[in-house]
Amino acid sequence: MSETAQGLLIGQLERELAYYRRECNDLGARLLRLQEEQSQTFREARRSRTVAKLIREAYRLADGDWTPNDIGVPMLEIIIENALCDGAALLREDGDGECFRVIHAIGAGADATKQPVVIPSPPEFFFTTARTPIEPLAYELTSILRLPYLLWAYDKPTGRALILGSRSESNVSRPFELGDQEFIEGALSVYIDIVLRKQAEVELRAAKAVAERASAARARFLATLTHELRTPLNAIVGYSEMMVPGSRYDPTPADRGRYSGLILDAAQYLLKLADGILDYSYLEQALPSLALEWLAADQLLGSTVALASGESHSRQVEIRVMPVDPALELCIDPVRFRQVLYNLLGNAVKFSFPGSLVVVTAERAEDGSAAVTVRDTGVGMRPEDIPRALEPFQQLDHNAVRTLGGAGLGLPIAKRLLEAHGGELSIDSLPGEGTTAVVRLPPERVRERLDD
Repeated sequence: MSETAQGLLIGQLERELAYYRRECNDLGARLLRLQEEQSQTFREARRSRTVAKLIREAYRLADGDWTPNDIGVPMLEIIIENALCDGAALLREDGDGECFRVIHAIGAGADATKQPVVIPSPPEFFFTTARTPIEPLAYELTSILRLPYLLWAYDKPTGRALILGSRSESNVSRPFELGDQEFIEGALSVYIDIVLRKQAEVELRAAKAVAERASAARARFLATLTHELRTPLNAIVGYSEMMVPGSRYDPTPADRGRYSGLILDAAQYLLKLADGILDYSYLEQALPSLALEWLAADQLLGSTVALASGESHSRQVEIRVMPVDPALELCIDPVRFRQVLYNLLGNAVKFSFPGSLVVVTAERAEDGSAAVTVRDTGVGMRPEDIPRALEPFQQLDHNAVRTLGGAGLGLPIAKRLLEAHGGELSIDSLPGEGTTAVVRLPPERVRERLDD
């Protein structure tokens, strides 16, 4: 074969070889793309299965007796088991929206940080790989668990975030990627939904307890009101029937006078009961508007004690006002504040023994506030009964309270009126030793009168 023929043959073979090389390269590229597509499809299918499994297992927690604060750790255990990562943490915004605090953490890095972490402009989604540059955001986020590879999701409306971390990228702990956004955002959403559901359950139970207490209070009110109305009404009706012309009792003039006095007492009691119910109903709707003015404390106590002196004399109980600084003045509504003191004095007299003493004092504290104290040595009550005594229509169990009666509105009305003045009412008591009621007014309602 001539050299020319050989050259033509070699050239043809080289062209065919180049053609088949290109075809082989194209086939290899298509095979790689197909493998990558299959791998991506597999990862997406695996992620979907993982998310479905995560949701299924997580929502089982919602049926348990977990509290909103306790749900975090079991939720993270489910997330780590499904994500095949080394550590996880739940965070909550603390303050201005750029400061986060770890509220639950398990796995590697769980004890890495207990201090708040500042993350300026926190992203809704973020992940790191071996190719991620070390920028401020990546540095701040990786410092939370002290793990180099992380997956982050943040829910701005609720201020909660979830972070997952891995020590390495391998076949088991595969590199995080953009497609993992569905998984971590789904996990965070499920956690938030369960927490909100548990919070709603807590609120519903609290609302149910409040409704049950309100229902019990209404029942107590009706029972108390029935008893308190029936007794004076029976007296009015009974004594009126005895005094009506033609009555078979034929009372003497002296009896008629005594019956008239008893009828008047019963009517006055009913009026007082109605006033108390109306006062409390009004105070329950809103705090009253006060006509404030400065009054000398000694004059205020003297006039209020004078109002209560009639009942104290009838019960043979002495009310003694201890010396008060004449310069001490209180900024109060005279009518409303006298009602507070009158209710406290009325209780002290009612529950004191004949011949005993009720002591009233008023003094200014070192912080500038003022305290008016009403102290008796009567029947007293157990410390655990004091909160009940401050609730309306409450009747304590001991015999003295049941014998003396009352609608149970004196202390609640006094407490409400005092709150309108910006003050507070505190009570100390022991059975058989008496009760001490302290009315405190804030410094801005107290002053010392300057001499002209």
